[in-house]
Amino acid sequence: MNTKLLICDLDNTLYDWVHYFVSSFYAMVDSVCAVTGCDRNVLLDDFRAVHQLHGDSEYPFSLLETDTVRQLFPHRSRAEAAEKLDAAFHAFNTARKSTLQLYPGVREGLDGLEAAGISLVAHTESNLLAVVDRLSRLDLTRYFSRIYCRERASSEHPKIEVGQRWLDSFPMHKVRELSHHQRKPNPDVLLEICADEGANVGETAYVGDSLARDIAMAKKVGAFAVWAKYGSSHAVGEYEKLVRITHWTRQDVERELLLKRESKALVPDYVLESSFLEVLPAVGVQPITKVEVS
Repeated sequence: MNTKLLICDLDNTLYDWVHYFVSSFYAMVDSVCAVTGCDRNVLLDDFRAVHQLHGDSEYPFSLLETDTVRQLFPHRSRAEAAEKLDAAFHAFNTARKSTLQLYPGVREGLDGLEAAGISLVAHTESNLLAVVDRLSRLDLTRYFSRIYCRERASSEHPKIEVGQRWLDSFPMHKVRELSHHQRKPNPDVLLEICADEGANVGETAYVGDSLARDIAMAKKVGAFAVWAKYGSSHAVGEYEKLVRITHWTRQDVERELLLKRESKALVPDYVLESSFLEVLPAVGVQPITKVEVS
């Protein structure tokens, strides 16, 4: 196809979000329990309540809003409580360093798309702060001319000046924040992105790991639907750990099951079996070959 715009999902398409988040989150939980002696299951229940309250499993510093922490430090400010739990946040950060890694072929694939003159746009339902963090750590920001993400959370960094410096260092002119209601697989979201980018849907490819969300949305509007199949499977037990503390309500779970049933008959236009690098032939781009000098 004659692709001029490629819209790329982020989580579980460019990196294994489930593995990174579950590993890091539970490292933090275990550290809190070790430091304070609190009940692990009660703390996990607290996390789920906070996440459901805010509709986000990545609500920043949700630990500080749990009933467990509030009862442990009833007269402490957020900053003071965060200082007391520094070891827990450190545990999260340490686990993140080893688990937040690009999938095979991502860097090479993005380089190839860029070299071919294809416009690259990111689209994710993760909130702004999470997106800024991951794109910065993985050095991916430079590839995307625009980044469409969920609107930022109301929670601030315990040290407000630190959080502000963090955002100030990011090219916010690239960011478009979408409301909580602009969710996949609503085709209007994708049509809005194409309109914003001045792109013809027929010359647009969408790459994502979810058949029920990414591929369904792309097919509904007539974009070239590329399924990152490698991102749809996860290590044994990790998905269950995610569900344990998820922000999903009973209605969200029912909606997800319905979407999955509806997507069973979907056929992607192209399938990336094991590497993001496979996106190049999907959109008619020749992989960059290194010339060996003898």
